[in-house]
Amino acid sequence: MINRSKQNWTVGAIVKVGFLSLTVIAVVATPGDFKPDAYVLSSKTALYEFVPHNGLHKIDADEARARIAQGKRTAEQQATAAIARASTTAAHAALVSTLLMTA
Repeated sequence: MINRSKQNWTVGAIVKVGFLSLTVIAVVATPGDFKPDAYVLSSKTALYEFVPHNGLHKIDADEARARIAQGKRTAEQQATAAIARASTTAAHAALVSTLLMTA
């Protein structure tokens, strides 16, 4: 997500990219490709994908749906991994606590 900007890049906000004023439709996390997060943007007549430092590309509705769906899948995978790590940490803490009580 773009943090250091004078513009608000949250979903529903209007941003200026070049000379275009576009509405942010979705923020798509892109872990693993070493690029910044992608943004699906909309004008009154077209859809665009914007990746900071890589530019603005016009996309069609199917591509927009695919990008948003991929972003949701990625977010779900990250949440599942975080829950698994937290569970492992909690189990380890419980084991250590039990071992300390028996010592």
